[in-house]
Amino acid sequence: MRRPVPLLAGALLCALLHAGTGTAAAQEQLPFSRVEGTIIGSMGPQPLPMPASRNHNYWGFRLQAASHLGRSGADFEAIAGGVDLQWRGGSTFGVTAGYQRTACDVGECNNHLMFEGRGRFNFITGGPTIAGALGDANASTTVGFDVGLGFSPDIAPRLNACAFDIGMPVAIAMLQSVRLVVFAKPTLAWDFHCGGTSQDLTTTWIGSFGVGLQQLGLRGLDVNAGFKKLFRDDTGYVFGVSVSYLLLP
Repeated sequence: MRRPVPLLAGALLCALLHAGTGTAAAQEQLPFSRVEGTIIGSMGPQPLPMPASRNHNYWGFRLQAASHLGRSGADFEAIAGGVDLQWRGGSTFGVTAGYQRTACDVGECNNHLMFEGRGRFNFITGGPTIAGALGDANASTTVGFDVGLGFSPDIAPRLNACAFDIGMPVAIAMLQSVRLVVFAKPTLAWDFHCGGTSQDLTTTWIGSFGVGLQQLGLRGLDVNAGFKKLFRDDTGYVFGVSVSYLLLP
């Protein structure tokens, strides 16, 4: 009559060992952070849109490409395309879809699709202070706030990646016919559970910096390039380029 007790204890021990083995296997399968598997952590930075006429809404289109530099243990390259709506010439709401190619030296990782929704909000736009400092009467500064939600299915066997981020972008535009833009953004990103193990969910600080040319030949044509740094061990840098076109009236 006492046999059920050791049998139950043995069953419980086996279950715990199996759970621990499954967790270790899941960790071994993913030799990079989850945010790196989303657009938030895998694509280059984008500047805030410069304010346009408040009398219209504007549609814009983007093409992006990015690669990781200085990272050991895994190699990433990504491409993406997006559509943006600039509401009343100010804040922008956009969706992006992309594809990431991954090659891991250890563990398992999959080439996968990536999706993101993002809102970028212009809070302050001014010119006199920066214009005076730069000696350029056409200079302007835009400070804003943005928030994004990224989802990537099957970044590793039986594992999805989801991340949420908030940032405070700053952009300084100079010159007149072709606008030179310098932009930067500190960001805080969070991983969250959306399929697969919930282990290794964490918070990541991200710093971004880039330069761009606006009105390049056409009023709505912009070209940007920039770096993104995820402040975690062994993440290297993300270098990205993008081309965007805003449909102006």
